[in-house]
Amino acid sequence: MLDITECARSMYVDVDRIRQRVDEGPYDAIVAVSPENVTYLSGFYNMDLRLLPERVHVVVWPRRGEPAMVVMSRRASQLTARDTFIEDVRGYQGEGLDMVRVLAGVLADHGLSKATIGIEARCFPALYLNDLSRRLPGLRLEDAFDLLEGIRAIKTPAERETIIRCNRITCEAINTAFRSAQPGQTERQIAARMQFELLIAGADQINASLFSAGARTGIWHGMATDQRIETGMVVKTDFGGFIDGYLSDIARTAVMGRATARQRDLHARLTEVKHRIVDFVRPGLTAGEVADFGRAAYVDAGLDFKWHILGHGIGLALHEAPQLYPWVVEPLQPGMLMMIEVGYSDYPNDSFHVEDLVEVTVSGARYLTDATEHQHIWELGFA
Repeated sequence: MLDITECARSMYVDVDRIRQRVDEGPYDAIVAVSPENVTYLSGFYNMDLRLLPERVHVVVWPRRGEPAMVVMSRRASQLTARDTFIEDVRGYQGEGLDMVRVLAGVLADHGLSKATIGIEARCFPALYLNDLSRRLPGLRLEDAFDLLEGIRAIKTPAERETIIRCNRITCEAINTAFRSAQPGQTERQIAARMQFELLIAGADQINASLFSAGARTGIWHGMATDQRIETGMVVKTDFGGFIDGYLSDIARTAVMGRATARQRDLHARLTEVKHRIVDFVRPGLTAGEVADFGRAAYVDAGLDFKWHILGHGIGLALHEAPQLYPWVVEPLQPGMLMMIEVGYSDYPNDSFHVEDLVEVTVSGARYLTDATEHQHIWELGFA
């Protein structure tokens, strides 16, 4: 039986839940290749998982069996019980199809050459899938996305603590950069201050530093440029980093100098919509029902719905299930951590975005980041 106690990341993983979901699921085995699922199913984490995707890491978890891990030979030779709780670690050579040869060997050794295998269809490169099917033509490959997302949906106490910490220091990094911002600074200068503050506060690395001002705020996921920010310009950021592989994703909107009545009013109405969504959330509601409520809240606030998503789970992936779209039928459950986000995109006019971390509890939802800090739009440049 698997012993995870020596693994440094054992506190993050609920192995009993993994076993139960895999054993009761429709697949003879799961083959995971995405950074988030490899991390959760193995206890191993390194930034290589995202930085160098061509160096594929694979976890095979058989029903009622012990897992195996396939990694580059150099990594396989260095892994210890502190790095992963998986004992069967096999190495492959190079960055090509030798990985598939080793993976096929693992499946064959477990008697799975003609089995039904759950894969991550949106993450498994076609080149590798084709070669795996050639080597083991009796395999039946099916998408196991929903099962794998469900395994990670309820956070362990250690996951919860790390995600909260990451998002709270992200809030503070934004606040510090905003407080020091002055007219005439460039987008890049303020974004760089945010990144600096987040790293010295304890983030391992930056995930996304989206930052824009003025008309550029309407650009979807705009990156900071050398545009100078003048008085009256709206400033918008969607920003986050990593701690131990877990992510933050905070959005804030401010204005350089005194805000106009329109800017104050639009920010206030969006903030109220966000509060209403958080107040509405409760276990058992589907993600689609929450999304429908949120869109209706826009109408009640006198706003056109010029946005897209209204929230999503967060953890080892930035956008985890459930995602708040009208067509999503997945129910919310206690223990889920979610980002609730609202926005108003009015390109080429200025656009707004606010986003906070919440926890689904048995009685509803509660903020885990200080949403009251930005209850009213911040006016920058008066330090």
